[in-house]
Amino acid sequence: MFMFVLFAVIDLVIIGIFYAVYGTKRKYSEGMLLGVHLPQSAAESEEVTAFMERYRRNTKIFYAVNVVISTAVCAFCFWYISVFMIVWSVWLLEFCVGAMVLLYGNHRKLYDMKVEKGWIGSGGSRIMAVDTKAAVQSGRMGLSPWWHLLFCALILMPCIDTDIRKYLITSDDGWIFPVTGILISLTFGILHIAILRMRNKVYSEESDLNVEVNRMQKNVWSWALAGSSLFNAAAYLVVVSGIDETGWISTGVLVIYSIMEAIPGFFLIGGFFYMRSRKEKLLQKNVRPLYIDDDVYWKNGWYSNPNDKRLMVQDWACSWNYTTNMAKPAGKIFMFLAIVFVAVFLVWGCVEMWKIDFVPIEVNPTGTQVEITSGYSDYEIAYDDITGVELLDSLPDDDYRRINGGEDQHKMMGRFKGEKTGKCQIYLYVGYTPVLEIMTEDGPVYVNSRDGQVTEEWIREIMQQVQPAPFGKTH
Repeated sequence: MFMFVLFAVIDLVIIGIFYAVYGTKRKYSEGMLLGVHLPQSAAESEEVTAFMERYRRNTKIFYAVNVVISTAVCAFCFWYISVFMIVWSVWLLEFCVGAMVLLYGNHRKLYDMKVEKGWIGSGGSRIMAVDTKAAVQSGRMGLSPWWHLLFCALILMPCIDTDIRKYLITSDDGWIFPVTGILISLTFGILHIAILRMRNKVYSEESDLNVEVNRMQKNVWSWALAGSSLFNAAAYLVVVSGIDETGWISTGVLVIYSIMEAIPGFFLIGGFFYMRSRKEKLLQKNVRPLYIDDDVYWKNGWYSNPNDKRLMVQDWACSWNYTTNMAKPAGKIFMFLAIVFVAVFLVWGCVEMWKIDFVPIEVNPTGTQVEITSGYSDYEIAYDDITGVELLDSLPDDDYRRINGGEDQHKMMGRFKGEKTGKCQIYLYVGYTPVLEIMTEDGPVYVNSRDGQVTEEWIREIMQQVQPAPFGKTH
């Protein structure tokens, strides 16, 4: 149920963000409608009004249908997680591609209508405006990105404590939190630098207004990114302060950590909507607007301008997004590699999850070691490292936290850490007994089969290899 609710909420958030950013892009603003420069008389014409009404209707249908489909897909959570993730990935691909096709397809139709009707700029203007005053002040806008290095230093600061250093060095999962925290802060810092270096956009023949709008945008983004980086560092400090003397981090601390790591998302989304609202209010006093018709370079939805030296440009569909200049070879290569990377990652992830669910757990005692194979990973135990074997009625009652591997209502596989048990390896079918416990110097290993007789055969074969020994019992 938790997975169903979690992904149902995630799906609604994804659909909501797409709808807010792309689905509602239909107001006549800054001389544009749906990213196409039009005179206001054309935007209010009967033909364009009917076209936009069809676009609105199709958009609502598309997003409403995907709300229903995404919720239905989440029902696979009650079966196998691997099957759910494969179906969910297919749905996510369909939704993302569908949303872009819907937006870009109608953008192109409106552009073709503009060319056909001969409206202003339909021949494809190559005009590019530069406001030298706004350009000179570009580097003076926004909060300094050096703040992110301070937040990285806050993450490293607990290393001064001897116990914390020991935990980070000896714990199997201790490095995950600081490394993740530093990478996130550095990512925010890189985005911060990129936004401040972004070319200022010209909206008006009045330089002061251009400076005011661009400064507002860069200030909002820089404060949002700095705040996100600060909460990221604070989340790690909460984790460090919650480590007890045994190196255990309670569930409550992890919940607080997760909430604090989610706050940057609200900062960025809130910053975007505030910036858009503030920008509209500022441009309401634009008495000398400057409209630059570069539609010919955006006619297919993406940017392709051989006369522009820039590789990355601000996207027309979303002001906080950047796209590549597809007229540049580097732009085509970057886009191709990005698509290949995403495709390979999705296929690899789905295959690995399928293996976790459907490759059986096997124990093979050989002449020198016990080999455990599964869909996640293989594990070998030398007989000399075994200090005890026993058949248990069930997995010992403890609070187990997965360090790596997979866990759902069917299986537990990989490396785990128990509050009382400590670090252990678990390869179990949930709900099946008995459980074979193999004690080693590195902690216990728990493994079983769906067939209890097979598990009992495993312990007999292992005990034959480690005989004579004073440990182990079967029942």
